[in-house]
Amino acid sequence: MKIIKTPWKNDFLKLVSDSKLSIKITSPYIKENVCDEMLLAKKESSKLEIVTSFKIANIHSGSLDIEALQKIINKKGLVKNLSKLHSKIYLFDDKHVIISSGNLTNGGLLNNFEYGIYSDDKFFVSKVIEDFEVLSNHSDVGEIKSSHLKEVRAILSKMPKSEDLKYPKINISEEKTDIIDLPISLLDLTLKGWKLEVFNCANTLNKEFFSLADIYQFESILLKKYPTNTRVLPKIRQQLQNLRDIGLIEFLGNGHYRKLWK
Repeated sequence: MKIIKTPWKNDFLKLVSDSKLSIKITSPYIKENVCDEMLLAKKESSKLEIVTSFKIANIHSGSLDIEALQKIINKKGLVKNLSKLHSKIYLFDDKHVIISSGNLTNGGLLNNFEYGIYSDDKFFVSKVIEDFEVLSNHSDVGEIKSSHLKEVRAILSKMPKSEDLKYPKINISEEKTDIIDLPISLLDLTLKGWKLEVFNCANTLNKEFFSLADIYQFESILLKKYPTNTRVLPKIRQQLQNLRDIGLIEFLGNGHYRKLWK
């Protein structure tokens, strides 16, 4: 075990290039330039799985590059979304692990003051693997596909660009608000059918946090719009998952949710 602190990009890329079987990462923020270097260093035999925080606000602010995720998917990598993710874990061949404060960005690997540990201790690594697998396979975690990225691009293409804020040079934080000021009218142009209807139901609720019981109150309204559908409640749950997968809703667990727009 040893201490890892910035700059640790070379250590990261060396572990990537040495990995023959798998690379598993949790990182809320991912930048395209770092992703390019990682994919260039990675062996074709090494399966890449990344869990990130796929929120429209993160993408709109520039913290998470949608093209980075597209390139991972194009290279047959697996991308998953846990919107409340904050951990940064880097596993290589299930033999080496780095746990760091640094995201998969040049800020996290080079510029900010980040701090963490590296270990190849079998017991320690095995415990991290267990936690990663539990997180990756949790019911609140969704898989991000190219179709989701296409839908988010359509939404963002209709929004004004996020203004570049002037931060002092000493700024060491990448944290930004995860709530986006969303012109609701543009959703009518991008979301369709059941997805739009369930979004509108959630938007009607005058609160940031809501429960499944809150959204179930719209069952009769949705039934009038879709009278031939006798399974309205399962359809509502399905569309909440779809809204999660395009970064508009955060799953909090136990039937509780958070709107990621205002």
